[in-house]
Amino acid sequence: MPSPPEASPIPDHRLSIEKRGEGTIVVRVRSEGPEESRLPDAVFSFRNGDPQYAYWLGRLATAPAGKS
Repeated sequence: MPSPPEASPIPDHRLSIEKRGEGTIVVRVRSEGPEESRLPDAVFSFRNGDPQYAYWLGRLATAPAGKS
């Protein structure tokens, strides 16, 4: 049985990644599409110990200047 395809990373131009003072990482994924039918942005937060914390910390560290 073939393995499922790996998810591709969310493009940097749609992301806003912020590390707050207490260490929480907040990720905002901007919605795309026509303004009148666009969904709200998706916002996630991750704390040290969460399974995806290291992934988003790495994306924050490699984000182009001004894109985080």
